[in-house]
Amino acid sequence: MVKRSIVSLVLMGALGVGFVGAKTLATVTFPAPQDTPTKGKHHRKHKEAPAKPEVVDITESDFNVIKQRNPNFDFDKLKPEQKEALLEQAINNLLIEREAKREKLDETADFAKRMASYKKQLLVETWAKRQAEAIGKEDIPEAKLKQYYEANKAQFVQQEAHARHILVKTEADAKRVISELNKVPKTRVEKEFIEIANRESIDPNTKNSKNGGDLGKFQKSQMAPEFSNAVFALKPGTYTKTPVKTEFGYHVIYLNSKNEPKTPTFEQARQTIIGILKEHKFQEYVKGELEKLRKHVQINITKD
Repeated sequence: MVKRSIVSLVLMGALGVGFVGAKTLATVTFPAPQDTPTKGKHHRKHKEAPAKPEVVDITESDFNVIKQRNPNFDFDKLKPEQKEALLEQAINNLLIEREAKREKLDETADFAKRMASYKKQLLVETWAKRQAEAIGKEDIPEAKLKQYYEANKAQFVQQEAHARHILVKTEADAKRVISELNKVPKTRVEKEFIEIANRESIDPNTKNSKNGGDLGKFQKSQMAPEFSNAVFALKPGTYTKTPVKTEFGYHVIYLNSKNEPKTPTFEQARQTIIGILKEHKFQEYVKGELEKLRKHVQINITKD
């Protein structure tokens, strides 16, 4: 996977708690617990109301960690297969949580230790969130916004491409794929590329859907920088002649099309600039606070 999208977060699997009044997306019903009969001849049977099955709802709140990382996350706008993957993950988490409680893992020393560590991290994140919210409410002078725009116009250039890729584990594998493509007439390159992608690419999307490595249309900022640079350097109908390395492995890329780059106006880029400058201010504030706090402590780093 190269695209920076909701899909990657979906498959990470960390699910939390959040939305107030969130709607029910699925319901899991657990059988009622069975009564264990009392041993002995003279046991008297009492008529008791049958135990009710336990019903647990899965709601939008179960995806709050994704919401925190992706403010634009909207379950209703996901593709059917993405919704299904999320619900499956939520159900799996619920089942494992119940089993962990049955085994009393929440009463172990290891659990207590990890919970204490989590609380420390949560305190750090809560402090940072409060500072970020305060800075977010501040206004930035219009002159400063325009100054940033003029000095960084290239940063806002928008260009869209449609490409395919073949992802393999090693550089040698990528070179072999390129060698195979080099032997094919130009008119058959894309067809051969699709066949190789379906056969050899380790990208989960390609393996599952056999889509010939099709990434669809994307902006330059949506991809890993080294991947984007290679894509937008190509001419339509051509492929990379050297392997492109990313954190995912080695890629061979085929460019279907790309449009002409467009530079948005100041007004079009205004909200983006506000976000960038507030992020800069937040980073500077945190750095300054840490410098002040360090003056009041003596730090000794020791090795175990």
